[in-house]
Amino acid sequence: MRDSFRIAVDNIATFGDTDVFPFPIESHVFHDKPEEAVVLLETIHADFDNFFRRYPPVNESTLSLVSYTGFRWVTQIDPIWNAYLLGLVISVADAIEAARIAPQRQTIFSYRYSHDSVTSQIFQIGSWELFLQRCSELSKQHGYVLACDISDFYSRIYHHRLENALRNLGPGDTPSRIMTLLQRFSNNTSYGLPIGGPAARLLSELLLNRTDHLLQTKGLIFCRYSDDYRVFANSVEDAYNAFRVLSEDLLRNEGLTLQKSKTRVMTAAEFQRSAELVEDTLEEQQAHAFLRLSLKYDPYSPTAAEDYETLKAAVSQFDITGMLSAELGKTRVHTALTRRLVQAIRFLPQPARDAAVLTLVANLDHLAPVFSSVVRVVRDLFGELDSDSQRRAVQHVRDLIASGTYLASIQLNIAYLLRVLAQDRNEENEILTEAVFRDASPFVQHDIILIMAKWEAIYWTSDQKNYFASMHPWLRRAFLIASYTLGDEGRHWRQSVRDELSPFDLLVRDWASERFQLANWSIPI
Repeated sequence: MRDSFRIAVDNIATFGDTDVFPFPIESHVFHDKPEEAVVLLETIHADFDNFFRRYPPVNESTLSLVSYTGFRWVTQIDPIWNAYLLGLVISVADAIEAARIAPQRQTIFSYRYSHDSVTSQIFQIGSWELFLQRCSELSKQHGYVLACDISDFYSRIYHHRLENALRNLGPGDTPSRIMTLLQRFSNNTSYGLPIGGPAARLLSELLLNRTDHLLQTKGLIFCRYSDDYRVFANSVEDAYNAFRVLSEDLLRNEGLTLQKSKTRVMTAAEFQRSAELVEDTLEEQQAHAFLRLSLKYDPYSPTAAEDYETLKAAVSQFDITGMLSAELGKTRVHTALTRRLVQAIRFLPQPARDAAVLTLVANLDHLAPVFSSVVRVVRDLFGELDSDSQRRAVQHVRDLIASGTYLASIQLNIAYLLRVLAQDRNEENEILTEAVFRDASPFVQHDIILIMAKWEAIYWTSDQKNYFASMHPWLRRAFLIASYTLGDEGRHWRQSVRDELSPFDLLVRDWASERFQLANWSIPI
């Protein structure tokens, strides 16, 4: 298990625990103290029942906006238990992969387990592009295409069926431990996976594996990426028959259904003109070419400087600001294209970059489907903006939080917006942040405690000591870190509560102690 836990810790340290929530400070602990984290995970594994009882997993679920009118239910898992779950799943990942339809068949493209010890990736890179390429090839060989996806996939996965699939991989107690955690995360219901993390992605692939093999043995020509299916047929009758077969197999074996509003049988020509593959006009050709451009950049690479310049040169071949303006002029933005354009802003020269950032924050309501991607980029580039652009960006964010609009009523959005405010301490920001704290979700309150400590708002941090005993476990951990800004007052307080701390709390405390001894270190939020 040690190797599996190490892979899990490295992956979380590099990419965070989910792609939904803001990067948590605990991931920095995994990055800076990986060996200690692995040892703790091994200790949990050796005495699972006792740890589960004494330090039970804590999770928070909230709404995430995924379109102008659609939400999904996403879950933040307690960091150490999230790492433990990921380690368990990684320990059976090779067995899961071996049970799936082989990659050489070019049928199943999503979340193929492939650990890279250099990058800490655990899934094959570029699989979505391979999926689109294969779909394009098959559509040219057939007359009709069935396009469909599963309705509410993650939230409707039945635990019993998943447990059976896990037990079919081989003997051991890993399946029962995984299911114990999943049941806890789903509030003791018998269905649902926590959306956002790699463990759930790999488990979801295992669940659909039986259906994949059934479809293959029945002679269907299809491709799947996560819950998206494309089935290829030579006649409209065959396409509708494939629709019936897929619907029956999913419902009978997994209790899953297809989304009625997204199911469509089309001619191959129609499919090739669809949003996935279209590149008819010059504008569409440019957009398609830009979507093929990889914007992955590792600042810690030995060739980081050269890589950055290469990316800048590649991005400069496209009119990023013009393409972004064109999207903002539409009633609804193209989600994939806009997200990629937002990511490319960091490679623009400074005047254009500042203007683009201000354009983004001024149009957050229109960019709702890519809200988190936008605010992440604003936060990451904030220190590189000129002072006037910083002031205007913060004003936009503060006005949005205070406005009470539907965007500002979503706790996940608030968490991202506060990460921008955290970069600029002033009286208005402190007053607004403290007001948000009173009624916020625990994952937002956790960040506010760290933000106030980053701002060295001693008056506020000191007062929070009075509420430590009744704090949510995540808030207690955040306050442990924040207490180091209180000097001797914080040191005496930590001594008084040391017997109340969990093993993970102690690891976080030790990490914070070492960090605060470094010159000019600032809380990374």
